Amino acid sequence: MLTFFVTQTGIAEKFNDDLISKNSEINFAKTQKRGIKKNNIVYYVENDLQTISAYKRSKLKWQTNVISVCGKPKNGNPEIRYVGYNTNKLLIVMGKHNFAEIDINSGTTRLIG
Repeated sequence: MLTFFVTQTGIAEKFNDDLISKNSEINFAKTQKRGIKKNNIVYYVENDLQTISAYKRSKLKWQTNVISVCGKPKNGNPEIRYVGYNTNKLLIVMGKHNFAEIDINSGTTRLIG
């Protein structure tokens, strides 16, 4: 039995503390904030607006490119528009009406509609 592990390579950016929200959601149409801090972990949308990185004590914990994993949305730009924090996952809106969720512990990403 063979097991394959897929990892995404990319250079994580150093996030700007001024762009981190203490709220549980960020909507890019309404704010310049780019990340959410919960339980000493920062979930940050990188400059490409497709990649989310999780930082614990300023060290990269995981990183995922939501558009690469879920595919380009049929409507709207291929970029993240909204991030919401929920107990054990991040809820993502990309394009116009595409939804994904990310496991906050592993970074596992899946399209939900």
